[in-house]
Amino acid sequence: MSDGPATLAGEPEQGKRRRHPLARGIELLTMMVDSDQDVHGVRELAGRLGVSPSTVHRLITDLESLGLVSRTAHGSYRLGLEFLRLAWTTVDRYPLQEVSTDTLQELTEQSGESSFFAVYGESRHHMMFSLTVESPHPLRYTLPLKQWIPLYAGASGLAILAYLPDDIVDEVVNGRIEALTDRTLVDPAELRARLATISKEGYAITHGERIEGAIAIASPLFGPSGNVVGSIGISMPEARFNAAYSASLASLVTQAAGRITQYLTGDRDPRTGIVRR
Repeated sequence: MSDGPATLAGEPEQGKRRRHPLARGIELLTMMVDSDQDVHGVRELAGRLGVSPSTVHRLITDLESLGLVSRTAHGSYRLGLEFLRLAWTTVDRYPLQEVSTDTLQELTEQSGESSFFAVYGESRHHMMFSLTVESPHPLRYTLPLKQWIPLYAGASGLAILAYLPDDIVDEVVNGRIEALTDRTLVDPAELRARLATISKEGYAITHGERIEGAIAIASPLFGPSGNVVGSIGISMPEARFNAAYSASLASLVTQAAGRITQYLTGDRDPRTGIVRR
């Protein structure tokens, strides 16, 4: 039973979320963080948020009173000092970026291939590459950073999708699936069978399903409550892949994923690397 405000029956979950001022305020801050711009106008933000300028003005006035945004001399807005303080404090207290980079660098050194860290966007049901360490080989694939990508194609997304709740899996599998290459699985039954295998084995391996000629191996990452929050893995050109070493490469990936999961859950100290329990 929900403690939140009443909503119309059958209204999409995203619609419910956007009706709540807190969710809208967070979405507004997210837009400002993700944008390449330093300053933003009320009308611009209203257009991107899909609400009226008066709604954005109310939201941004509240955020300004908390110091999360600040107004410039020209009447536009930028992220405030209080927001930056919170961000810096969080990074200092939970140095996930630093420890994840160290883990990726080690994974690349061990495998000889490019490694990546992907995060799951719960509201979008998409994923995003947030960190990569490139292979020393001159022939390699460069992954797109900070772009939302569907979960159904590629090892990084499938490793997340296989561990999501059934209702979200149903939404993705039965939704609009476009073949990104001629190897992308688009049949719902085949995709479900693939997810069951990934869940059983603990990792996903794909051959050119998102990018032609690319092979990737990925394993899921879990947060404090046991929910999947992202994935970590390696990618390489198909010409360099030796199937005889797939099991050993998968082992390297799952070990790296286990280490970062321990950082996320607090079972491993991010500063010392020591397992706490």
